[in-house]
Amino acid sequence: MSEEILKALIELFALIVKQDDGIIKEERDYVLNFLDKQLNINTLIKYMLLFDELTSPGREVKDDIESNSGSIRESFRILNICKQVNKTLNKGQKIVVLIHLYELIKISKKFTHNRIDIISVVSEVFRIIPAEFAAIEQFVKNDDPREIRNPSILIFRPGITACEICNKVHERHEDTAVIFLMVPSVDLYFVKYYSNDQLSLNGLAIVKGQIYSFAEGSVLRSNYGHPYYFSDIFARFHSSVNTQKLSFRVRNVSYRLPNHQKILSDLSFSAEQNNLVGIMGASGSGKTTLLNVMSGISKPATGTVTLNKLDVFRDNGKLEGVIGYVPQDDLLIEDLTVFENLYYAACQCFGNKSHEDTSGLVEQMLASMGLSDKKDLKVGSVMDKVISGGQRKRLNIALELIRQPSVLFVDEPTSGLSSKDSENIMVLLRELALKGKLVFTVIHQPSSDIYKMFDKVIILDQGGFMVYYGNPIDSVIYFKTLDSQIDASEGECMACGNVNPEIIFKILEKQVVDEFGNYTETRKVKPREWSEKFKSQQLPDSASEADDQPEKNLHQPGKLRQFALFFSRDLKSKISNVQYVLLTVLVAPVLAFILAFIIRYIPDQSSLVYHFAENDNIPTYIFMCVIVSLFLGLTISAEEIFHDRKILRREQFLNLSRGSYLSAKVALLAVISALQSLLFVLVANPILGIKGMLLYYWLALFATAVCANMIGLIISSTFNSVITIYVVVPLLIIPMMVLSGAMFPFNKLNRNITRIDKVPFLAELMPTRWSYEALMVSQFMNNRYSSMPVDGKKETIYSVQKKINQADFNSAYRIPSTISVIGHAKSRLGSEPGNPPVQAGYGPEEDLHLIRNELKEITEASGLPEFAMAGSLYPGRFTAGAADSLVSWLGYAAGVFNHAANSTAGLKDRFININGLNVRSLEKLYYNYKLEEIVTKYYETDKILRYKDSFVQNMNPVYNDPSFKGLLRFRTHFFAPSKYFLGIRISTFSFNILFIGLIAMFSYLILYFDVLNRIVRLTKRFKI
Repeated sequence: MSEEILKALIELFALIVKQDDGIIKEERDYVLNFLDKQLNINTLIKYMLLFDELTSPGREVKDDIESNSGSIRESFRILNICKQVNKTLNKGQKIVVLIHLYELIKISKKFTHNRIDIISVVSEVFRIIPAEFAAIEQFVKNDDPREIRNPSILIFRPGITACEICNKVHERHEDTAVIFLMVPSVDLYFVKYYSNDQLSLNGLAIVKGQIYSFAEGSVLRSNYGHPYYFSDIFARFHSSVNTQKLSFRVRNVSYRLPNHQKILSDLSFSAEQNNLVGIMGASGSGKTTLLNVMSGISKPATGTVTLNKLDVFRDNGKLEGVIGYVPQDDLLIEDLTVFENLYYAACQCFGNKSHEDTSGLVEQMLASMGLSDKKDLKVGSVMDKVISGGQRKRLNIALELIRQPSVLFVDEPTSGLSSKDSENIMVLLRELALKGKLVFTVIHQPSSDIYKMFDKVIILDQGGFMVYYGNPIDSVIYFKTLDSQIDASEGECMACGNVNPEIIFKILEKQVVDEFGNYTETRKVKPREWSEKFKSQQLPDSASEADDQPEKNLHQPGKLRQFALFFSRDLKSKISNVQYVLLTVLVAPVLAFILAFIIRYIPDQSSLVYHFAENDNIPTYIFMCVIVSLFLGLTISAEEIFHDRKILRREQFLNLSRGSYLSAKVALLAVISALQSLLFVLVANPILGIKGMLLYYWLALFATAVCANMIGLIISSTFNSVITIYVVVPLLIIPMMVLSGAMFPFNKLNRNITRIDKVPFLAELMPTRWSYEALMVSQFMNNRYSSMPVDGKKETIYSVQKKINQADFNSAYRIPSTISVIGHAKSRLGSEPGNPPVQAGYGPEEDLHLIRNELKEITEASGLPEFAMAGSLYPGRFTAGAADSLVSWLGYAAGVFNHAANSTAGLKDRFININGLNVRSLEKLYYNYKLEEIVTKYYETDKILRYKDSFVQNMNPVYNDPSFKGLLRFRTHFFAPSKYFLGIRISTFSFNILFIGLIAMFSYLILYFDVLNRIVRLTKRFKI
């Protein structure tokens, strides 16, 4: 208090006591006592001398002050003094001054017109509400409770049975009258009592008849009977307010980690609406774990947690929207503004409100939180703050308060904040409790003011033992009493009124002293012993338990609306981050330019003219395209869900649709991947001279990137650290590179994973195998040169070349190889059954089976009638004559194939001769020789291979259409031009892109049902 204000108050005191018969000793003692609480001894003497001077008999107060009471109201001196005080004191302090003035008058019982008029002038200048002024007057003047009739005054005296609270607090206070005053406009409470017994306020003895401030957390008690707690008095004053009854019960709750280590040990307590409950304890005592168990995040090992008889874990559907949780960590989206963070949270809660209504609600909440002037600022990260730590905490709490949960859990709301910010946050929580909510908060090292705000505190010791639950000030008295301290009855400092909760933990953790006077590591009292002492004194919970369904204001939007909200929120978050946008847009074209520029190869060292056909790096480029799309798809998605993990933890109390959230993520990532794929192709393809293939490349790269998005989201949802995620990424990329078919031919891999006639099954699971094959085959088949029409029958250069190659293969490799097997089979006709087969590894039955299979293939390919003696190609019926006839028939078939090859080659030659310049020009622009080498396996030495009961074509795979083998048997050799599915022949490009889509859809199901995460959690149960 400033010297100017104190001097003005002394003058007011002097003006009052000078009236009528002048000052008496009791009035001077009152002023002396008032100054003693405010000042040190030297300053006290100074102001008492001033007061004595102002009240001396020879000093005139005002010429006509006795003769005309009306002149007092108009006195310039009183007005000047009041105006001087009015400019500095807040409204609550003005109420306290008014009560002091009234109490000063009460000492002498001189409630004269002059004195009352002075107080009336003060009240008018201070702008005190008339109803509150009347209540203060009744409270101060009347000592007989029966004469008091005011809704702002609460009386406890014998014979009162108005309510449950009255009966409870007045138990065994038969000759005691306690009177409480509430001043609603400033939320201040005052108390005085009349009794032959000595009462104490917060552990300090108080004088009967005197008025004391009854602040939050205060407790008034005698040596017996139930104490008067602030929370009970507040509840009684506000009993007329229609607040919902909440009964929160924790019964015999214990919690263990997966390794069976106990974190919480047999906790039992209860709480109700209008309560702010603090959870305190040393580090590792289980505070946050208790908060998680109470909120339903973690399931207790034993015991139950109920709210209005509903189990918070099992009945979470019925409690949807009733419980709110604010973890210690930030739940804010860094790249959104303060308004946008709160707006999206509100939209998730109120699907029944329009945009205007929701925005108005958000504006109102921001105003109540003191954040209106910050609403358009980005939230920023913890390391790169835009708004302060206190503002971040308030916004975090606002995210929960916007939907008005009935029960709110807050973990360490004051951690890392200044004392002022900490107090502001706790005042906010206190106000929420006073409005009928139940608030639990973990608190660490609270100040005295914050500690006294709690209605109850839970104190945990190591091992999760509850060693106290009750009034905060009583806790200090309780532990000091158990520790046999001299001042055990004092809950707060007699001089300053502060409470020091650190005393509790010093008592709890007091250590044994050895014979040398040194502290040992052994505690005097173990946590279990403290817990047992408290349980022995803990009274049973006799309060009735509410069974009404808790109210909730939650109105979930529909799944489609949720999808739109999640998509919009993520989109705004990303586009607000300029660095992210630039990197996302530029990374693909920059990589495309670097890659294309480096591999733009001209083989003729004397020429500067680039020809696409002569660039040997095109197949490598196609492979790198696939790997880049895979890499980009993984990098943009690998942290998406991990980054949202804390936000999802809060939103789980809203029971929002997981499908909507994941679908929005996938959709936005797909848009980004589509843009990146397009930019990559638009930059790289023109540099390398790849023309007319834009759609093919974009679709293949986009499909690969989307599949990578899904894989990235799966690992983002599964692993709990960024380091782990980026360790897993190369473990995924490298197998996809190796099994793509580009780096190593499939027929030259380990025999345990590969086979001759088909792509290895392990490779079929890799999206890169499908996209690489799709691009290689489409680049070879669908370029403008290969698709040139040769004649009017829709024959193209590719189709013509396919016919030539298939005819050559049948005549030059299949038929001669089949004739060779026929010879082997014929040579076996005279051998004994026990002799080994002529051809190593194959007997007569296998040979004949192969002959039948190949004969069928040759018949279908040549169009010839079926071999007349086909029935003799079985064991026991095969003869030398049948063998000779078949060889003769195959010779004729070879002639048919040769004729077909020659006639088709002649057609091609005539076309080229006629259109030579145009054909050669298109060939240089659209056809690549190195790519042809790879897809035709030009340098493969083994052109045909025997695999079980058939021959496998090991040349020209891009010209070899697979045969139909079943409705669902789509697997075939690498670089096949087409595939069968459900009896329909589909081009390789179309089939492969669809198959990548199926892989992506299957990955989405794994993501949606959290399969990998469940497997990882399951493995944690087993110790290595």
